[in-house]
Amino acid sequence: MSATHNQVRVRSATSTGSDAEFIVAAWDSTLPYLRSIGAGEMWGDQPFSERDGFREEIVDIIRQSEDDGSDTRRLLVAEVDAEISADGTTSAVQVGAAMIRDAPPDYLAKSEALKFEMEKAKSALFIEVLIADRRAGKRHKGAGAALIDAVKHRALEQSKEVVYVDAWAGNERKLNRYYENLGLRNGGDFTLTRGNGSTWTGTLYCIDIGS
Repeated sequence: MSATHNQVRVRSATSTGSDAEFIVAAWDSTLPYLRSIGAGEMWGDQPFSERDGFREEIVDIIRQSEDDGSDTRRLLVAEVDAEISADGTTSAVQVGAAMIRDAPPDYLAKSEALKFEMEKAKSALFIEVLIADRRAGKRHKGAGAALIDAVKHRALEQSKEVVYVDAWAGNERKLNRYYENLGLRNGGDFTLTRGNGSTWTGTLYCIDIGS
């Protein structure tokens, strides 16, 4: 299935072609950008491509979603048409990606602060990760909104009640304002403890389907 948003198309990632490599590289591209805006703490400094098992996990998620057709975990890719040669030839260029799932991650499901929202989790889709490829220059503009709209459309087709996405609440809550400007509802703050003992504070955002 493919969805279009202001000329940004969204489709499911496939195991044929370069989707897995693109997703890993796009994830890496976010780290220098996050550091440049004072948000390096969000994902740390180690490139995702160098993290043990990361690429293999991306490949497995893509293959599993192709095999069973479900949204247990699924990767979506946003792309645009762009000129790739002097003669004006255009081709689809990947500019963003999202990881979605149909059950809440443990850190949300077990959060007492989000208990009210998690009671609706059986009828929800979760955006686990939303990224824009920072190597794409201005081409990535609108990719995030297009991916969110595509997930909302999937949720509507599946008769889900709500779409959830969480945002890092550090760096003066700048990422929070991005989601709020898109009209998402604030579902509350939560905290989790990282492996190194530090505290990660986030905000859950909600899209109520049909509202």
